[in-house]
Parts: sequence; C-alpha cells; structure tokens
Amino acid sequence: EPIVGVNVMEKSKKTLKMIGICIIGLVIVVAVNMLKKPEDPFKNADGAKLGYQHVEESNILNSKDYDSYYVYFYETGNEKCKDTNEVVKSYVRGKSSIYVFNMEEAKDIKTGKDFDYKNITDYKDITVKQVPMLIHVENKKIDHVYYKASDIKKVLD
Repeated sequence: EPIVGVNVMEKSKKTLKMIGICIIGLVIVVAVNMLKKPEDPFKNADGAKLGYQHVEESNILNSKDYDSYYVYFYETGNEKCKDTNEVVKSYVRGKSSIYVFNMEEAKDIKTGKDFDYKNITDYKDITVKQVPMLIHVENKKIDHVYYKASDIKKVLD
C-alpha cells in the first residue's frame, strides 16, 4: 500500500513542474509583447495603392498637392489615439486630402500648452498640445485645430 502513496507524490511533483514551466512561458510571452514597439497604425502595406499619406515635418504647412487639407498628429501605441485612428482611417478611404504625422518622428515641432496657431507660417512654430490632434491647413496657414477625440470625429464624419 505505501507504493500507491509514492506514485501520487511523483505525479503531483510532475504536475507542479508543468504548471511552473507554463507560468514561466506565459511571463516570457507577456514580457516580449510589452517590450515590442507597437506597430504604427498608419504603416502602409507594401504595394498598397491607396495608402496613408505621411507628411514630412517641413511640409506640414506646405503641401504640394492640396491648398486645403488636414494633418493628423498621433503616436504609435497611444491609448488616446486608438479610436481617433479608426476615424481617420475611414476618412482616408473616402478622401485624399489628409496627411498623418507620427509625433515620434518630430524634430522641430514642440509639444506644450501655448499655441497661437492663427499666426503660424513656419512649421517650426507649431506646438502640439496633445495627441491625437488634427489641424486644418488652408493656403499654408492653420485655420482650425481640433484636440478632443469627439471633435476630431465630428470633423471627419
């Protein structure tokens, strides 16, 4: 009879070992996913005909293609941008006069609260208050700025 007891002990040790290995595996998977840089939501698929128009920082107020257009500022992996990204994506499907700009690529554009957009003629004077942010550019000047996700949605609906 004592033999049966030994077998039970062996089995539970094996089970514990397996559970331990599973937990370690899970921890590794979670860690890898957290360290992985989030994917740019506006990354164009290779060979996509209708892609997202990324704009160079220096051309934000100076589109070669349009006199009147939007520029959407975002950051990859930013929770606040998630909903707005989807709105922008569906807007892009219908119209071409919108550019996207990833704030992680900004060199001269500042972030901060003070932003008098009415007199800006140089992209270096643009201040992004927060992301997501949408600006409307008309004749090389910013004529509207939208900060709140709800406002951005309204404009692009």
